[in-house]
Amino acid sequence: MQNVKDVFIGAASVFAAYYLGLLIVSATSLFIPGPLLGLFILLGALFCLPQLESCVARAVTVPLKHMSLLFVPAVLGVSAYWGDIKSNALAIIIAIVITTSFSLGITAWFSQRLFNSKKTKAIANTKSNGHLDD
Repeated sequence: MQNVKDVFIGAASVFAAYYLGLLIVSATSLFIPGPLLGLFILLGALFCLPQLESCVARAVTVPLKHMSLLFVPAVLGVSAYWGDIKSNALAIIIAIVITTSFSLGITAWFSQRLFNSKKTKAIANTKSNGHLDD
């Protein structure tokens, strides 16, 4: 029964963040997509409420396992717009390479800072508890 409750809480959290992002973007005319803002809201919620992580993980496991099914409409759309894609191939490739490199770089930088911060805190806690002899 606890598992069902956790899945419900996790799914509700994901959908609440998604719709809150859409609401904020439509109300304020922000320049970023609502779902992206929803992801940032969910990220903030996960940082503020770490116990929410297991609930969200349980709720999104099944959809993530079947993510490839969600790309079928996009792949079919590529065939419908093949002429436009072909005529703008160089610009599309450059845009994809630059944005992917930028996104991966920012993600790597942020992750490294986050992991170093956790590592530093763990070392400080170990030293303060007297378990580490330096």
